[in-house]
This record gives sequence, C-alpha cells and structure tokens, in this order.
Amino acid sequence: MGRTVPPESATPAAASEGGRMIEQLQAVLYHPIVLVGVGSAVGGVSRYYLGRWVDGWLGGTGFPWGTFVINVSGSFILGVLGLLMLDRLPPDYRWAYLLLGTGFCGGFTTFSTFEWETFQLVRDGSHWLAVANVVGSVVFGFAGVLLAVVTVYGLVGRPPS
Repeated sequence: MGRTVPPESATPAAASEGGRMIEQLQAVLYHPIVLVGVGSAVGGVSRYYLGRWVDGWLGGTGFPWGTFVINVSGSFILGVLGLLMLDRLPPDYRWAYLLLGTGFCGGFTTFSTFEWETFQLVRDGSHWLAVANVVGSVVFGFAGVLLAVVTVYGLVGRPPS
C-alpha cells in the first residue's frame, strides 16, 4: 500500500483558512439584513397560505377574516417572542429576535393590509364591518399579547428583575 497523505485541511494553514471561511459565513448569515429578509420571506409566505385557508373556511361574510386572524395570531406570536427572547436571552442571541420577531412577524402580520381592507369596507359602505374590523383587531390583537404574557409567565415564570 502507498503512503497515506493527510488531507489539506489537516495542515495548520488550511485549518486557519477554514476557520476564516466559517467566520465569514457566520458574518453573512447573522447579518441583520439576511436575518430579517429570510424571516420576512417565510412570514410572508405563511401569511399568504394562512390567509387563503382562513378566507376559504370563513369567507363569504364580507369581513376580512384572513387578515384578522393573521393580525391576532401575529400579535400573540410577537408577544411570546418578545417575552422569551428580549427579556430572557443574552444580547448574543438577539439575532433570533431579528429573524423571528422583526423578520417573520413583520412579514406575517398585515397591518398595511388591515388598513387597506378597512378603507375598502368604508368605501363600499360597510361602515359597521369597518368599525368591527378596527375595534376587533385592536382589542383582540392586544388580547393576543396579553395571552402571550399569561402563557409565557405561566410556563416559565417572570424574567428576573
């Protein structure tokens, strides 16, 4: 049998180069623009499919149920993420909030769509549905955050003071 030659990565220079490559990759992957962009893409696609599903299930009433459900559930999700990530994680892990809180929830929740659909209800003369959409979204969105507080504090306790 011939002589075994160690792979290039076994040399100190190659190991050092590999370490630099990993650091460069981490710098790109953990860059705020990448984290928010990836999270937003997943959140936006999730919003699209959940909205279609909810509208298919509850549609036909004239009320924008898909947007309503997304805003309320997004408020709950953002409440949980904020309480768990911002209150409990050390600063080194705040990247996770950029990915999930700012990114995913930013792409998932639909405040601008909510505003547009409310305008359309008013324009179409459905004033009571417009009022129900505004009041319901604000009240139930806030209730989603409060439910997140109760859930998180009940499961893992309050953050240390």
